[in-house]
Amino acid sequence: MADNKAMERIEKLLDAGSFVELGALVTSRVTDFSLQDQAEPSDGVITGYGQIEGSPVYVYSQNRDVLNGTIGEMHAKKITDLYDKAMRTGAPVIGLIDCGGFRLQESVDALDAFSKVLERQILCSGELLMISAVFGTCAGGMTLVPALSDFTFLTKDAQMFVNAPHTVTDNTSMARDPAPAVYQNEVAGLAEMLDTEDEVIEKIRSLILMFENDMYGSSSPSDLNRFIDADRIAEHTDTRTLLRECADNGEFLEICPACHPEMVTGFMRLNGILVGVAGNAPALFDDTGEIEKELPKGLTAGGCEKASRLITFCSQADIPVLTVAAADGFARVEDTEKNLPAALADMMRALARLPKARVGLIIGDTYGSAYLAMNARPLWNGTSMILAWDQVKVGMMEAEKAANILFAKDADKERRESDFESKQNSVLSAAAHGNIDLVIDPKETRKHLIMAFSML
Repeated sequence: MADNKAMERIEKLLDAGSFVELGALVTSRVTDFSLQDQAEPSDGVITGYGQIEGSPVYVYSQNRDVLNGTIGEMHAKKITDLYDKAMRTGAPVIGLIDCGGFRLQESVDALDAFSKVLERQILCSGELLMISAVFGTCAGGMTLVPALSDFTFLTKDAQMFVNAPHTVTDNTSMARDPAPAVYQNEVAGLAEMLDTEDEVIEKIRSLILMFENDMYGSSSPSDLNRFIDADRIAEHTDTRTLLRECADNGEFLEICPACHPEMVTGFMRLNGILVGVAGNAPALFDDTGEIEKELPKGLTAGGCEKASRLITFCSQADIPVLTVAAADGFARVEDTEKNLPAALADMMRALARLPKARVGLIIGDTYGSAYLAMNARPLWNGTSMILAWDQVKVGMMEAEKAANILFAKDADKERRESDFESKQNSVLSAAAHGNIDLVIDPKETRKHLIMAFSML
């Protein structure tokens, strides 16, 4: 059915003329409740392989026009077979989801076959790239598919929910509907929302290009040593602009920017080296560089959870990680007070398990356990190299707060505070004690990051 939405999405996603369909003639083998009279070729899902910018990928796309897009035994088996082929080649699997739920007429046969899809996803974790995109509905057990994927995107009109919103007992008190894409994007953080199908497809293509094209971003000698425009970045600690300035071709691919934006996560290449990033971002900026919204300057529970997901993926995929630190401690809000210890532990556990090199970059004043969490050199397989901008402060506590504790009764408290600042919070002092490997000029950040990742 070349004119259905499922095929149209595949044709938009893949390079022109590259798609090869597999299992086009497969139909349901169940005859209960006259299902054979409704059966159609492909059984509600188109599967096959093709290319994105020349890189091979496997793809499946659900067709809501066939039995309301429900998952039956053969529907699930086709997806399972696709994963089996991908496991042999290592090529990414992309699922284009528009699902009406499980096929009631096939009962346990459908459930058992679907469990094999989930099994394959679990087996493939860390072995190949898995991407899901929700274009219509993703409900009930089907939500496990995007949850087990490495990255999930959805359109603003998509819906993803485990239980129908009207059945959620506290939905009134929540004052929000957990089905719309904005909830999954900003609250749950499971998926990134984009406005249109075309934008989702373009984001997937960009991700494949970033991951699969080894030649992407290879730099000329002049580009290796280029300075970045660091003045405004340093003034406002604009982490997102910094990452774009440092990245090859200026392309930093951010993941889930609307979910806990105080933690930036994403991917870039540094002279062709693919690097995952988790960094603090104390503010959001508009297109003119003006501050649009102040964000927590300390670590939050949600931000640490977001970083943990990215770092865990990098660990499984054997990708090195850059942490960018600018955290003055912990955010002082109830959610963080309640959930931060567990979230922080998960983030540090993920950092400790990274098999590849890790580089820490300090671009803003960073104090206390937040310094430890974002750099974490003492952890097993800890930060391989820590770089810091030459004007930042690094220490246990802001000098004023420390002076109020240590020198509260001292008549010359102001001088003692200044001494504490220079002796305990100076980045040069931290470097003198061997806690920081290199103090750098901010405009040379790209050069030093490339050298660090190249030598570790």
